[in-house]
Amino acid sequence: MKDRPTEKDFIRVFSRVFQLKNKPLLFGSEFDDCAVLKLASLSQNLLAESLTFSTDTVRESTDFPKGMTLWQKGWMSAAVNLSDLAAMGSKPVAFLFSAGLPRSFTLEDAEEFARGIQECVSFFGAEVIGGDTEYNEELSITGTVIGILENKNVIYRKNAKPGDFLCVTGHTGSAGVALSVLLNRIPESASDAFLKNLTEPFPRIYEGMMLAKSGAVNSMIDTSDGLASSVYELSALSGVFFEIDEQKLPLEPEALEIVSTRLKRKTEMNELNEDQTAQEARLILIHESLYTGGDYELLFTIPPEKLSVIEEVFRKINENAAAQLKTYSSAGKSGRYPCKFTVIGKAIAEKENVNIRQTTYEEQRLPLLKRGYNSFTKDI
Repeated sequence: MKDRPTEKDFIRVFSRVFQLKNKPLLFGSEFDDCAVLKLASLSQNLLAESLTFSTDTVRESTDFPKGMTLWQKGWMSAAVNLSDLAAMGSKPVAFLFSAGLPRSFTLEDAEEFARGIQECVSFFGAEVIGGDTEYNEELSITGTVIGILENKNVIYRKNAKPGDFLCVTGHTGSAGVALSVLLNRIPESASDAFLKNLTEPFPRIYEGMMLAKSGAVNSMIDTSDGLASSVYELSALSGVFFEIDEQKLPLEPEALEIVSTRLKRKTEMNELNEDQTAQEARLILIHESLYTGGDYELLFTIPPEKLSVIEEVFRKINENAAAQLKTYSSAGKSGRYPCKFTVIGKAIAEKENVNIRQTTYEEQRLPLLKRGYNSFTKDI
């Protein structure tokens, strides 16, 4: 019987994958238990005034649907941490992780998993600088990401103002529909690119940095735990309330088609017409948008007079991203670009609630449910 790989065996594989190509700021990470970050060099070379930190844990039972490759699990493990930096407008510099590996894990498994982490981290301009491994009952990864930014560019969740437009990047609800497809709750086919909405989350690092530099954004958060949950966070910390217009939620055409196809098959005997089917599909997707996490878009507020500034920001983002993403083999082809932003609501001062304005059948304003992704629920 072949001996089970030891921790040092896994570390040697990880170290080979994570070789640092350029180290103007980082030292010691290949050979020592600690990596050294030279702050003087950091400030001089990158015009940084502050460090940002975030940590997050993902695990097999709650975050990785069946069918995901080890490369995708590695990518996601890094992406969930990077998304937190994006929401503050920070530039990633370094990533560390601690991995609990199943006893069935091989050195080949470790290499594929590590390559997913490496490609995600390096794509956004950072380096993997260290970590730890041990055996565990299930695959579990806790990552820590370090970022930098200028003090004047820091964006918090707490500064939304009454009258602000509420905006979101990309599409909403796509990850929720992709999850239902992978779990066979919606037994319809979907393109590989569409499924990557869930399996290869794409943190909006560039968008976050550009929004921060614009000086036009009052508050920002990512939507990893669901749009409704994120809106409530902005509301609670800023002391304002919001009204969302369901008709303005940016829904991906393929997501609507998947849900519509499923409805047509389920309701053939109910004789729903095309318009009714389209309306029902839209309502289902709106529900996914609001209450299912995994989209990893940015939700932010701006004064109405800054709208033209944000429009110019996104014009530049898409212009600069086009060339870079042409050479990327995976997440860059998952429909994230060109990236748009959509005004989906506004901040209001009235002490009433966080509302959603529904107009699919009749116009009404209803309280938005305070629900979102719960990482303590084994749902995968």
